Amino acid sequence: MSRALESRTGVDGPVTVVKHYTVPASEADYFVEVYQENARIMSAQPGFLRSRLHRPLADASETRFVHIAEWASGTQLDTAIANPEWRASLQRMADDPGLHVTSEPAAYRVVVELP
Repeated sequence: MSRALESRTGVDGPVTVVKHYTVPASEADYFVEVYQENARIMSAQPGFLRSRLHRPLADASETRFVHIAEWASGTQLDTAIANPEWRASLQRMADDPGLHVTSEPAAYRVVVELP
């Protein structure tokens, strides 16, 4: 996997993590299986609110997933990404010879919200 969310947010308020994962289309279903283990670990961390993994409707040679996770605070996210169990799961995903993933993570704060 190309990158993990490494930077500390330094934000006490709510944050949203947006990650794009790109995998060959032939590995898309397997990626979802592997991803679920990683997501299960994070969902048990303090401050975790919710997470969704989106898959495109159209087929292509590569599948670009969009992961969106909401956290109660950036500082709780900072603590969660240091979790050794999550780090090990992330490393297993990166080392898996049957999975060719590139990742583009970033953390955001809400600046406009509509009802």
